[in-house]
Amino acid sequence: MVCRPLCRLTRQRAFLTAVAVAAVVMDLAISGVVSIGAQEPQAAAPVFRAGVDAVRVDVSVFEDGDKVVKDLQVSDFEIFEDGIRQEIATAEFVRSDGTRSSDTNESLEIRSRDHAAAEAERDDVRVFAIFLDDYHVDKALDTMQRARKALTAFVAGFGPNDIVAVMDPLTPLSALSFTRSTDELLRRMEEFQGRRFEVYPVRSVMEEAQLKSRNVWELRGSVSLSALEALVTYLGGLREGRTSVLFVSQGPTMGRGGLGNLERLRMVVQAANRGNVTIHAFDPRPLGSSRFMGENSLAQLTYETGGRLISNSNNPDGRLAQTIMDASAYYLLGYTPNRPVSDGKYHEIEVKVKRRGMRVRSRRGYWAPTLEERSAAPPPPRDPGMSEALAMLVKPSAGQVVDMWVGASAGTGDTTTLTLRWEPAERGSDVDRVDIEPVHPGQPPPPAGAPLAEDARSIASEASATFDVTPGEESAFRLTARGLDGEVIDQWQYKTVVPAFAGTPLAMTTPRFFRARSAFEWRALKASADPLPVASRTFSRTDRVLVDVGWRTDGDEPPVVTASLLNTKGDSLVTLPVVAQSSGHGRVTLPLSSLAGAAYVIRVEARLGDEVVEQNMAFTVE
Repeated sequence: MVCRPLCRLTRQRAFLTAVAVAAVVMDLAISGVVSIGAQEPQAAAPVFRAGVDAVRVDVSVFEDGDKVVKDLQVSDFEIFEDGIRQEIATAEFVRSDGTRSSDTNESLEIRSRDHAAAEAERDDVRVFAIFLDDYHVDKALDTMQRARKALTAFVAGFGPNDIVAVMDPLTPLSALSFTRSTDELLRRMEEFQGRRFEVYPVRSVMEEAQLKSRNVWELRGSVSLSALEALVTYLGGLREGRTSVLFVSQGPTMGRGGLGNLERLRMVVQAANRGNVTIHAFDPRPLGSSRFMGENSLAQLTYETGGRLISNSNNPDGRLAQTIMDASAYYLLGYTPNRPVSDGKYHEIEVKVKRRGMRVRSRRGYWAPTLEERSAAPPPPRDPGMSEALAMLVKPSAGQVVDMWVGASAGTGDTTTLTLRWEPAERGSDVDRVDIEPVHPGQPPPPAGAPLAEDARSIASEASATFDVTPGEESAFRLTARGLDGEVIDQWQYKTVVPAFAGTPLAMTTPRFFRARSAFEWRALKASADPLPVASRTFSRTDRVLVDVGWRTDGDEPPVVTASLLNTKGDSLVTLPVVAQSSGHGRVTLPLSSLAGAAYVIRVEARLGDEVVEQNMAFTVE
């Protein structure tokens, strides 16, 4: 169900106030108050095809079990709001089976975030998101085996035209990406690991801050629900038709009395109903392990958004597959309420079909906006550079055996040089080298075990590799970590949009961090003409850390370069001097010994006339 004024308000709030859930988690951990961070300000408010006061309701109609009814007309439906019959103005039957109905020669690979948004607008594209709520899924072997098996079968049911995003409680919206790669989705499902009632290992500084809370479990319930709300709000801005979320969870912790998180749960339902997002919930525990009909929170999420609750089942595969079918055929009905449209109240919706023997699945109601909400200006956005920098501190849910650093600098001619550097994520790691293979647009990634391509690189310990790439495009690499015996230890993909240096009045290279843990390392670092940057962004207060910054201009006039140290709220703590080393090159010393254990951001700004360029780099002090 979609209410147009509400959608406009909520989607604007999502695009302007919810960039990175990673930054939100830090706010949660420190203050115990859940709030959505700032979203990318460049995203425009969505354009709606319906009237501003229209309410849209998506309706699935079944007979003989789960057989979809496809031949209904407007006259076959009745809609009641608060018990009062409404006049149905529009009705549309939406049908898609996951195959391309036009542009069949076009590559289906998702090339960028903008491309995904354009694809989501298509009527023949089904849009899904899988939320892996690892905070609230048991790590028990039988639970994880069932979850991975069911999710693997679920992913295999998608069609080549479907677009799917995967998220967990610490995934920032700025890092959310859609894919059509079945292999990538299967890998994510196989890597899924529950962490219910587990605080170690800590994935990020945000989780470290959570441990200071008096009730970390209730706080993590808030984190999951906040992330879910941000996700459904974002999905609701992509299209007018239905989008679907599979929420894999045993139910977020509601806390004592559930008062705080009950309000958060209501906000998730409200955002889903505003944005026409259906939430399905999957509790992977076997039959008898959870209460009948699952946890109350899961039941509420699914019942009030028209989704399915899949719990207490030893064979969930068929029920999961049905959630894909629900997105394949449904009716989209529209009406204008015969009441004041801005009363700020909850309104129940009931949809009936006049034919006998029909079973209807739709949303149960929605919250109307108030006059203040409809006229209120959006809150000022959070600095997107801050949010993106902090998001880099969030480690993948399944863990990663190496830390990676990727830097961009001017290449030969009009190209940009990407430099990749790795370090073991933990001391004593068995990783000996990392193979890096470019994944070219329109080409599938090489199969596991295949020999390296001609343009691939292999980085042994204490080394780096470079690639000259075309700027302005998204570059993707498949990275394979191998042990001394050559066996694969880990494998993942890295994607980045390549900046341009040639032909720009002012540009900055990616800053490089250098660390010395001892006096010997410090002397070697100072004496080296070309030291290797470190990939890790976690430092000890006893470390000595230098940050090299570089810039490039079209003329001879140098820019004014400044640096400052910020906390995670964006407050400036101290101005850091930039010591010139050579033309186009400066160095900053981080005052780690005077910093408390926390996350920080160093911001470097170059200014030349009206041109201003900045870089934000986050790091952690232990």
